[in-house]
Amino acid sequence: MTTPPPYGSAALSACAKADFIWNERILPSRYAQLPPLTTPGLHDLLALLSSHYSVKALSHEGDEMEPGRRKLVHAFGAEARLKLVVDPASSHGYTGIFHSGGDCVIGRFSMASKPSADRSIPGLALKFFIDGDRPSLDLLVMNSADGQAGHNFFSQSFSNIIPPPKGLAVRVLGAAFGRSAKLYGAKDPNPGRLTLEHLASMTPDGVPVADPREPYQLIFKPTEQATALMQGSPASEDFRVSLARLPVGAVLYQLYARTTSDEKEAPRLLGHLVLASPVVSSSYGDQTLYFRHNMARR
Repeated sequence: MTTPPPYGSAALSACAKADFIWNERILPSRYAQLPPLTTPGLHDLLALLSSHYSVKALSHEGDEMEPGRRKLVHAFGAEARLKLVVDPASSHGYTGIFHSGGDCVIGRFSMASKPSADRSIPGLALKFFIDGDRPSLDLLVMNSADGQAGHNFFSQSFSNIIPPPKGLAVRVLGAAFGRSAKLYGAKDPNPGRLTLEHLASMTPDGVPVADPREPYQLIFKPTEQATALMQGSPASEDFRVSLARLPVGAVLYQLYARTTSDEKEAPRLLGHLVLASPVVSSSYGDQTLYFRHNMARR
């Protein structure tokens, strides 16, 4: 299923689409008071175990959630406009977004569930808008489904490939998502790997790439400036409040790429992710804005 574009006509520039989402949807729905962070309940977990429910994270197209659906994990977050800056001369032969970068990106910083006293599970989703009658291209990255020690959102690198989970509940949910991936027809149903061919196959101005070439793995390494912002953050400090202190223009991540699955291959610098607006939290971002999980199909 595809939801119609919220900006009406799809025949707009990428930046006009991003402008609409930001100015007409996110900013007007900013919270006057942040809602409390929550952990998925039993009914949420049972829904996530259903392949026919979870497969829509892979198959649904559009910038908004299907009517009647809600975010069961990563339910609360914060949004910002971002720029992916790539030097074409240093793009290592990659194509599409990996060659051009992207000026019109909306990102969402979120936690999979309410942080515990000593652990948190952060993740980042990026939406690259494309000129004309072309759908947006999404990318989701995190460090681990098991989470990390502490509450610094920027303490660990994020990637499209994460290690197998260790916790029992997360292993069960991962196996369920793997079944959904098989139902979807994914070439590789590994729930810990999202593929990147879609970002290599299209340029921001809507031109398909004849011979796409994508990295196997992306690594978002947080900068010292970003890491320092939340150094030593206690569990009592809401990550959304901390993120709102980030200065516009800050480089949040250095982006590295690896061409193959060989872990001996040294990742090479591809670009960096720059904050292009204040970070805000909104009901639209939490309830409606949608990011598709990408897996290459057979």
